[in-house]
Amino acid sequence: MSSWSIDPPQVSAILTETLGLIGEEGGTDGLVGDMDTIATTAETVSEMADSVPISIALSEFCGHYFEVMGEMAAKTLSGVEGAGDATTAYVNGNLEMAAEAQSNAGVVPPPDSPPPPPPNI
Repeated sequence: MSSWSIDPPQVSAILTETLGLIGEEGGTDGLVGDMDTIATTAETVSEMADSVPISIALSEFCGHYFEVMGEMAAKTLSGVEGAGDATTAYVNGNLEMAAEAQSNAGVVPPPDSPPPPPPNI
């Protein structure tokens, strides 16, 4: 195994910043907040256009990209969790566990339930 030199406070700061870029459900910040803004804007545009083809196109657009953004958030959260676990194991002196946590970072288990449907447009 190679030697490691990890600065836990710096790792913590980076992971905290990364979580801020993802945001929290129901929040207005980060990717999750942007998704809410996109949904609201798409709904407003659909209502203002008052056009079935435009509403269908917006719905399909949101359906596709909300899935992509949801997967991005899940993969990022998995990576943050794996990096945090690896750093904790490193701090606790368990380099073997740290290596395993590092190798598992980015692995996203299948969701328990399907993602929420795109907004009704």
